[in-house]
Amino acid sequence: MSDVERREKARKRAERWRRAHGIMPRKPAQKPWLALGVSRSTYFRRKAKAREQAVLAAQTFSITESVSRAEAFTRQLQAELAEAGRCQAIMVAVIGELRI
Repeated sequence: MSDVERREKARKRAERWRRAHGIMPRKPAQKPWLALGVSRSTYFRRKAKAREQAVLAAQTFSITESVSRAEAFTRQLQAELAEAGRCQAIMVAVIGELRI
C-alpha cells in the first residue's frame, strides 16, 4: 500500500469516526500566509517574534504595575507613620500634663 493510499484510508477512517460521534466535518485548512503574500516560514517567524514581543511587553507591564503598587504602599505606610508620630506627640503631651 503506497503512502497516498494509506493517508487516504486514514483520512476516511477519521471521517467515519467523527461522523459516528456526531462531529461535523472539518473546516478546510487555513493558510493565512497566502493572504499576506509571504512564505510560510516568514509568516511563522513573524508570528513567533510578535508573540515574544507580547510576552516581553506583558512582563514589563507586570514589573511597572508591581513598582506602582509598591510606591502606593510606601506612601500609605508613610502617611500611617506620620499619623502614629502625631498621636505619640499628643500622648506624650497628655502624659506630661498628668505628671504635673
